[in-house]
Amino acid sequence: MPLHVIDPARPLPRPPDRVLVAGGSGAGKTTVAGKLAALFDLPRIELDALYYGPGWTVRPGFADDVERATRQPRWVTEWHYPEVNGVLADRADLLVWLDYPTGLTMTSLLLRTLQRSLHREVLWSGNQEAPLRTVFTDPENILRYGWATRHGTRDELRALAAAGRGDLPRVLRFTRPAELARWLIRQGRERSVARA
Repeated sequence: MPLHVIDPARPLPRPPDRVLVAGGSGAGKTTVAGKLAALFDLPRIELDALYYGPGWTVRPGFADDVERATRQPRWVTEWHYPEVNGVLADRADLLVWLDYPTGLTMTSLLLRTLQRSLHREVLWSGNQEAPLRTVFTDPENILRYGWATRHGTRDELRALAAAGRGDLPRVLRFTRPAELARWLIRQGRERSVARA
């Protein structure tokens, strides 16, 4: 079964209720999820906050928390943890795929990692990015992870489609941030007109 990719130039048939934002590390999933939450008045589920415990450990209740949170009729979240991607794909009605070039996502990831590391930014459960030099010593370093998984979304979507799953959400695919920006502006205008 092929993916149901919809043309971003055409109006959505209806506002989405359950949205996934997919893409490689550094694509901007969290930022885009926040924008979509505001645009469509959707509750925001932040998967990283559910996933990470202190010391970058995986919280044991992660899958259960995601299952419970996504029983709600409306939400937006990221799609990047394989252990819950199936249940998320089953429940979503729209997947926004940030299918950006590797150079763009890796540059973004490097800049974000550098900023977080230099400013010792506190993230989920009190965690902080490791020093940038650990890219050479730590196989779990976010930059190495980003490179290793750069095609993960494409591969997983293809695998779900090849498995013949009939419950895949509609997919909006963007290959450049400017395409997404134009779509968000157009959606905002359409929502304003609908509310007037």
